[in-house]
Amino acid sequence: MKNSNITNFCQISLKGNIHLILKNYHNLKKFYHHLKIYVICPSKELHFFKEALFHKEIEIIDENELLSKDKFTEIFLEYSKNINYSFEFRKRLNWYYQQVLKISFAIDFIKKKKQSIVIWDADTIMIKKIDFFKDNHSIQYGTFNEFHKQYYMTNKNILKSLPKYHLSFLVQFASITPNELSFLEKKLFSDLNYGKETMPLKISEIILSSIFNKHKEYNGSMFSEFELIGQSTCLLKNTKQKPILTLRFGLDGQLNKYQITLIRILNFKHITYEHTHINKKSYGMLNRNQTWFGLVKLIIKNLSRFYLRSLKHNYMYKKCYEKNKV
Repeated sequence: MKNSNITNFCQISLKGNIHLILKNYHNLKKFYHHLKIYVICPSKELHFFKEALFHKEIEIIDENELLSKDKFTEIFLEYSKNINYSFEFRKRLNWYYQQVLKISFAIDFIKKKKQSIVIWDADTIMIKKIDFFKDNHSIQYGTFNEFHKQYYMTNKNILKSLPKYHLSFLVQFASITPNELSFLEKKLFSDLNYGKETMPLKISEIILSSIFNKHKEYNGSMFSEFELIGQSTCLLKNTKQKPILTLRFGLDGQLNKYQITLIRILNFKHITYEHTHINKKSYGMLNRNQTWFGLVKLIIKNLSRFYLRSLKHNYMYKKCYEKNKV
C-alpha cells in the first residue's frame, strides 16, 4: 500500500462526541479504502476514547503531547494584558485552544509523514463521499451559510492579504497538502527553524496576538482554523470553490436512516450535530429524533439558498477573475 493512497483525518474531541466519531468512522470506512483517523483528546478522558475507539484505523493522542491547556492559558494571560475583554474571551478559551491543537497536529503530521491530511469536526458525520484532493492540491469547498467578518480581519493580520473573492471555508473540514503547508508555514513563521515543542507555542502566540491586535471589542468568535487554511490555500492556487450541501443549522434531533437516505439522494454531504450549544434546538439534541416536518423545512430552505446563490457565486467568480485578468 502506497502512502499516497491513505486518506488521513484528524479530529479534536471531548468524550461527549465519541459515539459520533464512531458513527463517522463506520461511514468513512465505506468511502475510503485506506483510512487513518487521529483523535486528539484530553489526558483525563484518554481511557474513554481507548475503550470505545479500539479500531486499527484509529489512533488516540493525548493533547498534552502537542500543547497543554495550562501552557496555552499562560500565553493567553501574557498577550491579553492590554485588552478590555479578557474575562469574556477566557470563557471560550477551550475553543481557541482546540484550534491551535488542530493546526499544530496537521503541521507536525505533514512534516513527518509527507502526506496530506483532512481536519474534520468531531460532531460531523459524513453521509456521502467527498473528494478532498486532485492533482496534489486540495479541492476548495465553500458554504453560503456563513460569513463572519471577524475571522477575515484576524486572517489578514496573519496572512498579510486575503483572496479577492471567496466563499466561507466553514464547511466543518479543511484539507491540506505538503505543498500547501509549506506556503502556510511561510505566512505564519518568520523563522522556519522550529521544533515540535516550540511550534504550538508560536502558533498560539501568532493567533492570540493577531486577534488582540485587530479586535478592540469582544465578538465571541474571532478566529477559525478552517478559514485560515482555506484562505491560505486559495492564495497559493486560486480555483473556484465548490459550494457544498450540508445539514447543520436548525437541526433539533438525530436523523433516522430513512431521513439520511433522503438527504443523501439530494446530495447533502454531511450532518453536523452541535449538541453542546446552549440553545433550545441544539442542547440535548442527541436524545431526540429529528421530526420529518422540521427536516423538510430545512431541506427546502437549504436547497433554495444553495442553487440561487450558486448562480451568484459563478457570476461573481467570473467577474473577479476576468477583472484581474485584464
